[in-house]
Amino acid sequence: MNSSEQPKKSDLEHVVSLNGNDIQAIDEALLRKITHSNAAGVINRAHTALLTSYPSVPDVFFLYRLRKVIASGVVETMGIVDRQLNYRVRSGRNVLA
Repeated sequence: MNSSEQPKKSDLEHVVSLNGNDIQAIDEALLRKITHSNAAGVINRAHTALLTSYPSVPDVFFLYRLRKVIASGVVETMGIVDRQLNYRVRSGRNVLA
């Protein structure tokens, strides 16, 4: 995953068309893939798991959603949250069921 890569216009159009249920499914996939591992691995596993349901959603959107989940306090991070994805994430105390 190259987080500095810009998504294609067609991918952005698909992202804009996502509804609340779609975004919740992406967030839940991210949460299921968090096992005290690096952010890039979590994003890759979640993106791969949902590839058949959301084939046009770029991995950078999963990065965006992971950062939203982190900001909400649902997961904990170890290291500096940056574009290099070298930080680690693990389930926090408020994990969604």
